[in-house]
Amino acid sequence: MPVFRNSRSLLSVILSFVCFLSAAGCSKGEPIYRIELLDCDPLLSDSSEYMVVLGDLQEYTGNQHYRPWLQHTMDWIWSQCRYGRKIRSILQVGDVTSNNSVGNWEVFMYHYRQVGKIVPTIVCAGNHDYTWGEDGWQIEDRYSTLFSDYVTYEGTPAEVIERFEPERTENVVIGLTLGGERCNVLVLEYGARDEVVQWAAAYVAAHPDQRFILLTHEFLTAKGVRISKGSSAEVQFVDQSCNTPEEIWEKLVFGNDNIVCVLCGHNGFVQRLFSPNATGREVPQILFNVQYQANGGDGWIQLWEFSPDRDTVVVRTYNTVRNEVLQDPNGTFEFGWR
Repeated sequence: MPVFRNSRSLLSVILSFVCFLSAAGCSKGEPIYRIELLDCDPLLSDSSEYMVVLGDLQEYTGNQHYRPWLQHTMDWIWSQCRYGRKIRSILQVGDVTSNNSVGNWEVFMYHYRQVGKIVPTIVCAGNHDYTWGEDGWQIEDRYSTLFSDYVTYEGTPAEVIERFEPERTENVVIGLTLGGERCNVLVLEYGARDEVVQWAAAYVAAHPDQRFILLTHEFLTAKGVRISKGSSAEVQFVDQSCNTPEEIWEKLVFGNDNIVCVLCGHNGFVQRLFSPNATGREVPQILFNVQYQANGGDGWIQLWEFSPDRDTVVVRTYNTVRNEVLQDPNGTFEFGWR
């Protein structure tokens, strides 16, 4: 158990965790969550706006010993909002669960629901959010995922403005305002099908006056290379339509200058890649994944700052438990926004 800062005691963590265990059997509409107000974090300026990125959560939701770190992360976000800090959105890069089980999804909903009521929280499906076959690896049915049963966006401030399929949320467009400007989040399923990429490309091209962040699970390797062949999705989706990250880049991102950046998880910890699109603009492709860190994620988030005094977004990889910024240029950098 970590030594938590921000006035969180070991006793409060244990009590909150016991409360979770008592609530584990409740329905999706009846969570019991003892959220705790933490200290106001001096890292956040009251004049800036922020977006929080959550990495792969599978170790948090799949291992009960790591859940206090997930709870602390969500408490930190909720607390900063209570102090008036302008957290405009949360983006999560997929692998919400370890094995697409009802139990894992309930753990996520238990910890997320209170924050999700006040901050638009946008999630994409990762490979662990599908049911795997008897071989323990292949995904035989895309519709095996419980993703759309839990990630509905109903009763939240997230504005769904377009869907690929009615009643499903693996492929959607969500409207946001970031840095005082309208920006949509284009969410794509893991190993997106041909028809999904075609839908996304048509929608982005039809709205040239709108800006997009592309959120999808698998895109970069742990070394920061865009995956052109041998992607996990290619291996897992047998005899099914599937696009590699390189194909998604070529069919969707390269020719649409209104896609501002790409955000993914799945591999490594932190990485970034800047590649020129058809106009020559360098498009940031950003990877953030916490599953391989201590304690299932150790309280790490990415914090994107939109300052009124800057034309750039400042990205910081930040530990909400130890209150420290990662000193790694792949996890702490900035890129052009306006």
